[in-house]
Amino acid sequence: SLASGKTLNASQGFVPPAGHVIQYVSNQTTAAFTSAGGDSSFSNVLGQSITPTSTSSKIKITVCGVYYVNNTVTYINHRFRVVRDGAGLSGYNGAQDSGTAQYLQYRTSAVNNHIPVPFNFTWINSPNTTSSTTYTLQFMATAGTLSFYEGSYIHLEEISG
Repeated sequence: SLASGKTLNASQGFVPPAGHVIQYVSNQTTAAFTSAGGDSSFSNVLGQSITPTSTSSKIKITVCGVYYVNNTVTYINHRFRVVRDGAGLSGYNGAQDSGTAQYLQYRTSAVNNHIPVPFNFTWINSPNTTSSTTYTLQFMATAGTLSFYEGSYIHLEEISG
């Protein structure tokens, strides 16, 4: 700890202990984004860049928000993934992990309704670079209309390695 009234001189460099947050950045959707469903490829929802300070750092990626479903069938599969500089990540965390995307399956007995679906995913990635790196949330909807409105977020935290 630092005594009251004292300052820390980090001009010679400072290496935080492993596991500490070094920096935090975030972004949120500011406009609606809608997919008509029947997608065969992923679409971008939102992204954020971060420049790691060390090649040993890890990046904690958290995406969260609410999307809305207008379904035309009684089930819809939604696939979410985060890509780093356009390439898929490996080592996804979470249920029903396919290695390429997180799956959400919504089942209902009704069709053509506007259903809010909250989502929250977290990934840990080791980019092994000190260059600017962009993480982007993508999705694919197999049926129905899927809409994101303002208020979905991507949070990036650089964690010391």
